[in-house]
Amino acid sequence: MNKNYRILWLISFLVGGIFFLPACKSTKPLVRKSLETMSFDQLYQKMEKNKPTFSYLSAKLGVSYNKGKKEPIQFRAQMRLKNDSIIWMSIIPAMGIEAARVVLTTDSVKLLNRMKKNYVLGGYHLLDSLMHTSINYDVLQSLLLGNSVSYPLTDSSVSVDRQQYLLTMKMKIPTNSTLSGDHFLTQKIWLDPDSFNIKELYLSESGMKGKDLQVFYDEYQNINGITIPLKMQIIIHAKEKISIRITYKKAEINVPHGFPFIIPSKFKKLI
Repeated sequence: MNKNYRILWLISFLVGGIFFLPACKSTKPLVRKSLETMSFDQLYQKMEKNKPTFSYLSAKLGVSYNKGKKEPIQFRAQMRLKNDSIIWMSIIPAMGIEAARVVLTTDSVKLLNRMKKNYVLGGYHLLDSLMHTSINYDVLQSLLLGNSVSYPLTDSSVSVDRQQYLLTMKMKIPTNSTLSGDHFLTQKIWLDPDSFNIKELYLSESGMKGKDLQVFYDEYQNINGITIPLKMQIIIHAKEKISIRITYKKAEINVPHGFPFIIPSKFKKLI
């Protein structure tokens, strides 16, 4: 397994929720009254009020993964998240035995591949080196929870598109060791005019032609007064399109769990 393939395989599981484009349904749009005129700041504040506030989240996920023209792969995953700290995932294929384990912290990436008996330990440069962009913990957590990505804002606008509020933001990406010069991220967010939840999210980085991210939040759920996604669709547009569908089958809020990551002695380190 060459290095690039290993890293791409890693990303596919890390992002159990990162970039994507949905299959559109042929339905007539609902007839609505004209949307109330609101400023960017007003809409942004309403969106931020929906941001889930919790310490711990655990969930069982149903995942459909498709790369290029290959047949989709179906698998289950367990996810545990400590807010602003750690994301832990256990990947379980059809036979019901754990195939891989992923742990993401604010500064590290870890992958345990039980099927190949190897493991990966490193930083987010593993993602940067393949995608030539700056993916970090904050971005991954935001997308999994249905939140906007927050970088320093340089420009913004608001409009109405398909009976939804459309927020367009240009943001400056903080520099890191793998990116030189100024890099900017364009983020477009389509807000539901009633709930102000994010329905669609689009990310595109300056200088990265042909690579972008779209997230479609098909449904949300309310757990103990906290709103999180129920169904998501994800697509990574790069050399090959990677499509990921995620369904939160069962979720718990503020029930602490451990984040075990034990490397068997006979496993080989890849990176």
